[in-house]
Amino acid sequence: MAFPIAASVRLAFVTVVVAFVAAAFVAAAFGGHAGAGAPVDWAADLAPSGACVDADAAAAPLPVKRRAVTCLVNWARSRHRRHALAPSRSLREAAVLKGRRVASCGVLTHAPCGTDPLAEVRATGLRFFLFGENLWAGPIDVSARGVVAGWLASPPHRAVLLQSGFRIFGAGLVPAPGFLGNPDGAVWVATFAARR
Repeated sequence: MAFPIAASVRLAFVTVVVAFVAAAFVAAAFGGHAGAGAPVDWAADLAPSGACVDADAAAAPLPVKRRAVTCLVNWARSRHRRHALAPSRSLREAAVLKGRRVASCGVLTHAPCGTDPLAEVRATGLRFFLFGENLWAGPIDVSARGVVAGWLASPPHRAVLLQSGFRIFGAGLVPAPGFLGNPDGAVWVATFAARR
C-alpha cells in the first residue's frame, strides 16, 4: 500500500539513550526484515480506515490531526505488543520547538543550525532516560495517515515508532512555506520518551 504525495517528502529519525549525565546516540538500525530475508509488511501496521477518527482528513484542524497521529502510532504499537504511549504536553512542546527550528534553519535535521539535538526536549524540563524523534517534511495538506505511513514505510523510522521502552509521546506540526521546495510546506515532529 503506498500513499503517493506529489510534492517532496523527506524523513529523519534519531534515538537517544541517556544514562546519568552522558547521552549516547544509538542508530536505530533494526533491520527492515521480519526474518530470513523476508521484507516487513509495514502496511499491515497502518490502522485501517475508520480505526482512528479523522486519520484520512487532510484538512482537519491541528488538534484533530495530532490525536489521529497518536492513535495511528498506538495502533501500530499494539500490533507488536508494545505499550500504548500516553500523550505528553512536554513532548508536544518539544516537537513544536524542534519543528520551528528546523523550518527556520531550512534543513531537515535533528540538529538544526548546529544545535544540540536534545535542546528542545531539555528546554521543557522533562526528565527522561530514553528519547526518540521522527521528522517528516512535505506539504501541509497531508493527512495524519500519510505522515504515519511515511514513518512506517521507512525501517529506521518504524524502529523508533515501535521501540519497546517508550511510554510517552508528543507530536507537532509547524507550517513551513517554501521548505524543501514545497510552497505549502510543513514539518511534523514526533517525539517519544521514557521518563527518568
